[in-house]
Amino acid sequence: MSRRQRPTLWQLTVVVAVAAAAIAFVIVMAVGLLRDGVGTGDPLDYWRAVGRGLTDPVTWRIVGLSAALGAGVTALVGAFSRRGGGH
Repeated sequence: MSRRQRPTLWQLTVVVAVAAAAIAFVIVMAVGLLRDGVGTGDPLDYWRAVGRGLTDPVTWRIVGLSAALGAGVTALVGAFSRRGGGH
C-alpha cells in the first residue's frame, strides 16, 4: 500500500480559506434569518430575509475577511512550522 502524501502549504491554505468562508457564510445567514425572518407570522419573511442576506454587502465582506484571515493564519503557521524544524 502506498502512503498518502500530506497536502502542501498552498493546498492547506486554500482549503482553510474556503472552510472559513463557508463557516462565516452559514453563521451570518443564520443570524440574519433569526433576526429578520423567523417568528413574525408571515411566511414570506423567511424568503425576504434570505434575499437580504444574499444581497447585503456586509455578508460578503465578512465572508471575504474570514477567508483572508483563515488563509493568512494558515500561511503564517505553516511558515513558522517549517522554520522551527517541524516535519
